Amino acid sequence: MTLIAAQVIGRDLIIDHKTISINKGTQHGLKDGQAVITLNGVVGYVFRPQLTTSSVMLMIDRYAVADGLIQRTRASGSIEGRGTSSLSMKYIERTEDVQPGDIVVTGGLDNIFPKGFPLAIVENVERKTISISLKVDLKPLVDPRSLEEVFVVSNAANEEFQPQASVTQ
Repeated sequence: MTLIAAQVIGRDLIIDHKTISINKGTQHGLKDGQAVITLNGVVGYVFRPQLTTSSVMLMIDRYAVADGLIQRTRASGSIEGRGTSSLSMKYIERTEDVQPGDIVVTGGLDNIFPKGFPLAIVENVERKTISISLKVDLKPLVDPRSLEEVFVVSNAANEEFQPQASVTQ
């Protein structure tokens, strides 16, 4: 996996949006839809790259969506920002075992985040009798207000988890 280090150079002042600006852009190889992470977990993704800077939509933005898995049970769902400092996980079957304190990681099916990046912690699980899915409240692992440096995942497609077998002819 190839990472590009970047510094946070600005924050969106509009209350409706949860974005940051970073000091890397298209001349550094950034493209729309690349994952942005820290050592602690997922931050968001590049959504408006320019020549020398880029805007990053934070996962807490109400328009941000990612595929997620409960790490312990592998239950899958959709992670959505709420526009506040929290997230929600939707479309998890009501019968799945999800508990407060469970870690949520990226599922890898959204073509943005590679599978297995830490994303959030389950804060609350609500099982409604009339619903077929759980309502899960999440707390992000990364506090976007304290971000100073991030990594942009520029190439995760070449990541190999097992050594490649040599081919003999």
